[in-house]
Amino acid sequence: MRRLVPLGLLALGACSGSDAPTVNEAQAAAAIDTVQQAPERNVPRGLPISEERAAPPGALPPQFEGRWGITPADCDVARSDTKGLLVIRGSTLTFYTASAVAKVIGGPSRYKVIADLTFTDKGVAPRRDQLELTSAGTVLQRAEPGGKTYRYGRC
Repeated sequence: MRRLVPLGLLALGACSGSDAPTVNEAQAAAAIDTVQQAPERNVPRGLPISEERAAPPGALPPQFEGRWGITPADCDVARSDTKGLLVIRGSTLTFYTASAVAKVIGGPSRYKVIADLTFTDKGVAPRRDQLELTSAGTVLQRAEPGGKTYRYGRC
C-alpha cells in the first residue's frame, strides 16, 4: 500500500539548518485541543465562540452589552421617543422609563441566562427574566414571567 505524503511535509524535510521553520509543539497542541473541544461547549449553533473576558459571578456576560431596539427607529439617536430601546452596560439594563440591575442566577450558557431584575425606580416590582442572544448575537430575546416576550435587534 502506498502512502501519500503531503507536499508541505516534503518541503519541510528538504529544509536544513537555520532555514528550517521552528514549531512550538505546546502551542500547536493547545490550538488543536481548543478546536476539538469547541463542539462540546454549550453554545447555540451559529453563535461566535470567543475567549472574551469572563463576567464576574452574578453579572451578565459581556456579549449582552450594547444598545438594543425593538424597531429600527429605537436605534436612531436623534429621536427622543425610543420607547423600545434597551441599553445594557455591565449588569445595568436601562429601559425607556426604568432602570434595573440584573443578577444572573443561572443559565445554560453565556448566550442564555436567567436573571433577577431589581428596578431602581419606585413602584416597579422585581422580576425574573430570561435573556437569550440568537442570530449570531444580533438579536436579544427577553422573556418576562407570564410569557410576555420582547425581541430586540442590536443597534
